[in-house]
Amino acid sequence: MSKETNRLAVENLIRESLDHMAQGLTIFDSNLKLVSWNKRFLDLLGFPEALAFEGADFQSFIRHNAECGEYGPGDVDAQVAERVEQARAFKPHNFERVSMNGKTLRVVGSPLPTGGFVTVYTDITEDKNREKVLEQRVEKRTAQLRLSESRLQLIADEVPAGIAHIDRGMNILYANKRFARAYGRDPSQLIGKPCKDILHPQTHERSSRFFEHARRGNVVDFEMEITLPNGQKREIRTYLRPDSPSDGEVVGFYLLSLDVTKLKFANAALLQSQKMDALGRMSSGISHDFNNVLAIILGNLIPLKERLSDKTLRDEYLDPAISAARRGSDLTRRLLSLAKSEPAHPSAVHVDTLISGMIELLQSTFPRDVNIVFSDDASNRPAMVDPAQLEMALLNLFMNAREAIGHQGCITITVEPEDLGPSEAELNKLPAGPYLKISVTDDGVGISKEAQERVFEPFYTSKGNSGGTGLGLSMVFGFVREANGTISVVSEPGVGTTFSILLPIAEEDTKDEAGASGSGQSDAEDSSENPLVLLVEDDEAVRTVVRRHLIELGYPLIEAEDAAVALELFRSVPEIKLMLSDISMPGDMDGIALAECLSREAPRLGIVLMSGQCASLKDLGKPGAYPFLAKPFEKRDLANVLSSLQKNSDVMDGSGAQ
Repeated sequence: MSKETNRLAVENLIRESLDHMAQGLTIFDSNLKLVSWNKRFLDLLGFPEALAFEGADFQSFIRHNAECGEYGPGDVDAQVAERVEQARAFKPHNFERVSMNGKTLRVVGSPLPTGGFVTVYTDITEDKNREKVLEQRVEKRTAQLRLSESRLQLIADEVPAGIAHIDRGMNILYANKRFARAYGRDPSQLIGKPCKDILHPQTHERSSRFFEHARRGNVVDFEMEITLPNGQKREIRTYLRPDSPSDGEVVGFYLLSLDVTKLKFANAALLQSQKMDALGRMSSGISHDFNNVLAIILGNLIPLKERLSDKTLRDEYLDPAISAARRGSDLTRRLLSLAKSEPAHPSAVHVDTLISGMIELLQSTFPRDVNIVFSDDASNRPAMVDPAQLEMALLNLFMNAREAIGHQGCITITVEPEDLGPSEAELNKLPAGPYLKISVTDDGVGISKEAQERVFEPFYTSKGNSGGTGLGLSMVFGFVREANGTISVVSEPGVGTTFSILLPIAEEDTKDEAGASGSGQSDAEDSSENPLVLLVEDDEAVRTVVRRHLIELGYPLIEAEDAAVALELFRSVPEIKLMLSDISMPGDMDGIALAECLSREAPRLGIVLMSGQCASLKDLGKPGAYPFLAKPFEKRDLANVLSSLQKNSDVMDGSGAQ
């Protein structure tokens, strides 16, 4: 058997296989000449067999469709020319088309590397019909659910509420258990009683005008704070509906009251959360640019200091500038942590360091004559608490103290250990053991005894119309209880106030941290065979600083200004073993997406991410995913993370990342 015979046999076998496909198939070359097809293609699109032969022109199929009306009314030649021109672009296409015979076809075309394209035609008529039936079922089920939801909504609106029927003489004709229980009575004890004998005098006085509108046949809705017989105050939303029999005369009205105290608290908390979220997003964007500026400043001042021999110039000019830049970075990170609202992440926190940083941050915002005194007797014992939430709670106490003393006075902050014995622990509803006590004392106006009993209640405020929401101390209280601690207040009007927080002390860390910090410069500088680093950073000035750091540490590198260029370089240079990438970059892919993409392609690639927009990857929902550097960082920080990465990965084993 000759080679030509073999070739023909193979082609026939392929053609027979294609004819058994459930989909239609065509292959046109770069000149739009038919190379291959199957019978299913002809059946699905209704083409005569005579049209299909090797070398058949693509235009002949389009003209057949146009003449059969597949493309609707219009000039046939124009329809053919338009579609042939589109085909010559050889672009991928994926669309659905309803043919004259009622079939729905999905047409998927893909260009071929050598020119031309392959197109697959799939009959999805049954799928479309099934989708239509399913949509009808869903629509019917949705209507049923809406009816059920309407009934449930009616129950929810009516049952969990105080309900009463009141006549024109303002006597109670009916009351449900919930209404009666609010006033310490049984429903039977309220029947026939005048409203003024049941309602609190203040509540009756404030609601009388609404009752009068309802007695006149008006629909009335209102909200107000009421006082219950036990002195408790609640926020109530009340609906009044006239009782008009068939003759139209108003003989009374129905009352339905809902307790919305928790709802108002939740809405206020949500509004506060939205404000903090907006502040966090704004701060995040600002910090990215600001930290990039600081990275450039530090990245140039520190090498200048190392090269400058004049000690006077270093001490008087460079050291203060470097210190100020570092302080600016610290302030930015603190503002970011205060603006974020996240689930609690308790950790061992050195409260003295945290408070010192806060005092430094707030000192410039307080009046000159407000003195802040800080005393730390905790012997450097850390508390187990979420640092960001602790900062927010302390900030609230500091600002309250500032408002209490006005423009002149003293705020005293103390931190000291305190052991709770069994009796004290039971009183505070805490486990017995060691705690850290944080006290914030002011010499301001003080708080009355009555106010002290309510100071942690939601919405309670002593600031009147000066802008207090009554949420600050209640949120502090909630945070402290969530942290397994407690908070108390002692105050005397005209003398001052002390808020004291007890927090659990963290277990002592017995690990030897001496080696954790290293020498500050890492072994990377001494390595003569450091791996090739791919540096990805869109800010040219920042890239220059980081490039200098890498070169001084002995790392060879190549650079990319965005993720697209980085991907191209990585796939072209197999010697790349490490990547250092910014997170926030222009384009469709940021640093995290780039890292995930390259991790899939090269699991052994060492990756370090950096950003001036967050303090850790935890802020972006990627805790511990990759080593991280917060901008601005210094050369020793970069050296340490690269050295640690090399020690803990396979980037130096010679197996390659590709």
